[in-house]
Amino acid sequence: MTGEKADLSVAARIPFRQVRGDHRVPEARGSMCPEPEQVGESDGPGRPFTAAVASRDHITVEGEPTMRLSLLGGFALRMDGRAIALPLNAQRVLAYLSLDKVSRPECDRALLAERLWVDAPTGRARGRLRTAMWRIRQASPDLVGGNTNNVWLADDVDVDVHDFSHAAHRLLSETSDLPTDPTQVAVRPAELLPSWDEDWLMLAREQLRQLWMHALEASARRLLDAGMIPQAIDQLLVVVAEEPLRESAQALLIEAYLREGNMCEARRQLASFARQLWTVLRVRPSRDLCERVGGELNVERLR
Repeated sequence: MTGEKADLSVAARIPFRQVRGDHRVPEARGSMCPEPEQVGESDGPGRPFTAAVASRDHITVEGEPTMRLSLLGGFALRMDGRAIALPLNAQRVLAYLSLDKVSRPECDRALLAERLWVDAPTGRARGRLRTAMWRIRQASPDLVGGNTNNVWLADDVDVDVHDFSHAAHRLLSETSDLPTDPTQVAVRPAELLPSWDEDWLMLAREQLRQLWMHALEASARRLLDAGMIPQAIDQLLVVVAEEPLRESAQALLIEAYLREGNMCEARRQLASFARQLWTVLRVRPSRDLCERVGGELNVERLR
């Protein structure tokens, strides 16, 4: 009952919105409405889907709210600077749609229900999805859109994961400029929804980690080519600390030491890398990497 009261209080604070024309769209107040799971393919009590969600076509709305969804470090939804509380299943739907939007604009309804409620029968899973969508629209009808088969996160919702992804891809672009503040790039992003135990999050977390390391390497390479060797070394040390067996980062770090004339540092870094590589995988660094510092290393001596 506490969660339902919280949701209704959020809905009660949202006034009628004036949209283009003379139509006024009220929010669902819902206390006397049947549970959404009981109303077929609607996403809300007694409302057909086509009338219940926003169209993908842009509609000019007076006083349109600023919506910000944070997933890094934990789930948080804010509208016009005000924190919005949502039930966990509604949070899961928004989080999945946000991550899915990175690769495709829309998500199949049946697939979404199946991914979020793996152990539930098909009918029950789809009912839970309808309930979650209804809860989301109680907070704001502008958060999600959809049609009979697909749902999506609205384009007006700012997502921190999207911001991070765009910044990282800018660094990976060959035409991008040097970062204005190289130290900011080296900060590891907070973990994606750290307290959530979801199978579909495992791949997303690793994708973000790999993207961050690739962006750091690209930034360091650009700094190195610009003669900013100390800054490049700082960023590469962050990468090898995160992933000690990443040979691309180790090779670039060794190259940076060589460019500033520190052969001793280069050999020490190669020796450290070779020792860890042998201990964990029983393999040696590539011949090309060893030749950069003057030939093969005797791994047995490094043990």
